[in-house]
Amino acid sequence: MTDQAAARAAQLKADLRLTPEQDKNWPAFEAAVVETWKNQAEQRLAWRNAHAKQPDNVDLIDGMRKEADEQIDRSNAQKKLADAAQPLYNSLDDPQKRRFAAALYRRD
Repeated sequence: MTDQAAARAAQLKADLRLTPEQDKNWPAFEAAVVETWKNQAEQRLAWRNAHAKQPDNVDLIDGMRKEADEQIDRSNAQKKLADAAQPLYNSLDDPQKRRFAAALYRRD
């Protein structure tokens, strides 16, 4: 999963055609986005596996708590990614920003 996330980040970098000045902001963003994408893939896989084995008599309240915890984790991860992305994003021109947004929210 890490390899897929790293390949996706490399493709994004190539698509952005960064200037040398913009490239200085890439490493921090790359580390954060690869970690985010890897975690998202792992979470999707874990969710599929958990729901495939889930019995019919699931505790509703426990499920609500688990979902709330997962939402908190996703929110914290998104905030961390936004913090890492901001310097890079601020340096991009409008066409680059459009490519950046499209690639960042693409689902694989």
